[in-house]
Amino acid sequence: MQETLCDLCEMQQCTPSLSQAVRLKALQQNGKLNDQALLKIMSEQKANQKDKLTFQAEKFASYFPKGYTIEQMEESIIRMLDERRRDIQRSRDDAR
Repeated sequence: MQETLCDLCEMQQCTPSLSQAVRLKALQQNGKLNDQALLKIMSEQKANQKDKLTFQAEKFASYFPKGYTIEQMEESIIRMLDERRRDIQRSRDDAR
């Protein structure tokens, strides 16, 4: 007995995101849903599956001027990390 991709998804408890479900439904309604289309859509990385790193803003607020937005804090932190990486690279290059 050959199992379809739909059967395998059910067995593995695959759950589509809302966006994926909408697209799957549209394909099904147009008669274009097949195993290949299902596999393509279900293989996409879902937004909630992406790695995230979060911090409490309160922990960083004292390091920034009053009124800084979260976006400004993030930009500043990224800039500082970039500078630190360049400093480390320069130190390594100088050591050679």
